[in-house]
Amino acid sequence: MYSVSEDVKKNVYKTFGRNEQMIEDDVLIIKTWMKTQPHLPELMEDVKIKNFLNLNKFSIEKTKQKIDMYYTIRSITPELFEVSNPKLEVTKNLFNNSYLFTFPKQLNGVHRVYFSKQKKMNTLNPLEFYNVWFSIFEIRLQEDFMVDDYIIADLDSYSLSDMKNINPMILSKFFGVYKKVYALRLKKIILFNCPSYVSILTAILKAVMKPKLFERIEFHPDAEVLKKIICKEELPKEYGGEGLSLDEYNAMMQTKLSQYQGRFDQLDKLRVNENLRPQKLDNDEIMGFYGSFKQINID
Repeated sequence: MYSVSEDVKKNVYKTFGRNEQMIEDDVLIIKTWMKTQPHLPELMEDVKIKNFLNLNKFSIEKTKQKIDMYYTIRSITPELFEVSNPKLEVTKNLFNNSYLFTFPKQLNGVHRVYFSKQKKMNTLNPLEFYNVWFSIFEIRLQEDFMVDDYIIADLDSYSLSDMKNINPMILSKFFGVYKKVYALRLKKIILFNCPSYVSILTAILKAVMKPKLFERIEFHPDAEVLKKIICKEELPKEYGGEGLSLDEYNAMMQTKLSQYQGRFDQLDKLRVNENLRPQKLDNDEIMGFYGSFKQINID
């Protein structure tokens, strides 16, 4: 599903002073370390370790921490993963009510672009949305070369009720896992077709995001911004492009998730054994939340 440029890989490796052989050596170091961690439930595949190395700028110690948390987080915040299996009815319903997918080609050969849109008003379930989002991450970990992300959302069908359904604490956990656990790099958030009551969402985002990250959000009144970002060959038909339709992109994402059904069944049961952990886990720093939610006014 994912188109990855070999030139981009080489450039990223060069930026961090790495070559293919050095990366293979780093993978071996990580796998050797994993074998000494009896609490971890499996030995991670090489391709996934390479993505974690890349996301952590090839720091061995940071990569170890993030791989540990990749497994541990499912016990710390189970609500973000418990309905992520694509065979579940709630997951199928999410795709019936929403568009949620990543474009096959990277923007400028580097950035992976997420797209989301509600099909109709008053159907948004943010928690189910976050669950599927991390399921897509699982696919990317296996097939993608992960550098950074663009998040694009069409807010045309977001009702006032949908906006108020967004729980700041859960959203903060989502960003905490996204950034601090998986080390994903958020390049930009683009929100378009923004309704007048988008100020509700703005207030929530400002409360849960650090100022530097919040500054990366763009608000646009219409869809014209897409033509400046997505190439015409991939831009969905609904926005005047020559790409697939939103339904076709959505179906492609569902098909890809279903191809990994065995992995998702495994993840449902995969947990660390805290009784075997060599050192006690301290997750206060990892899952610390930014902001004070009591100050949010969404009346």
